[in-house]
Amino acid sequence: MQYVSIKKSVKDGREVFLVPALNLKNSEGTTKQRIAHPLGDDYLEFQTLEEAIRAAELSGFKYILPDGTKQAETVKIQTSNNNIDEAVYNTLLNQIRDINPAVSAAAITALGEFDDAKLIDLFIEKMGEDNDAIRTSAINSVLNFGEPAVEKLLTALKSGNWVKRNSALIALSRLIDSETVNPEKLFSALIEAVEDKNTIVKTTAVTTLGKAYKLYKKEV
Repeated sequence: MQYVSIKKSVKDGREVFLVPALNLKNSEGTTKQRIAHPLGDDYLEFQTLEEAIRAAELSGFKYILPDGTKQAETVKIQTSNNNIDEAVYNTLLNQIRDINPAVSAAAITALGEFDDAKLIDLFIEKMGEDNDAIRTSAINSVLNFGEPAVEKLLTALKSGNWVKRNSALIALSRLIDSETVNPEKLFSALIEAVEDKNTIVKTTAVTTLGKAYKLYKKEV
């Protein structure tokens, strides 16, 4: 099975997703159409990961995500008690990539019930999506991990995707509200985030910094 490898890049200060493509030319040698293909020497550019995945699927190929995750094969659930956890887990992973945002969001929420730290990176990636339902589900699922998710959320503040940066700040703010995080670990990153060029991110950073300081003063 050949895979189309989806790449993430930054163009003009915004995050884009690139899919290798072949140029189909007409009899005059002019490019008529570009299609996703593993051996393509050109690229299709998309604003969202969902669009890039859709292009790969329409071409008949499976795909590899920017984080190296391969599209999972469809899993058939077995009823044995020995493998039900794995079967449900893999089935939900299949659905998290669904092109329908409602299905993807539901799968993210369901996967949030699994105590698997490997999912944190996946959830944070989905926090950068344009779709509000997907983004909200991803934030809520990350919050289930509490303190162990903090370092990865702080790393997300350096993403080229402002939506992901803002979502990471929202998640940190909610962890502060629940008092499940050490505010002293946040100050350096939050102070830097206050200088963000995006006004929405900057506003969220200011609010989150204020909450962190309030919790800090409560604890000292």
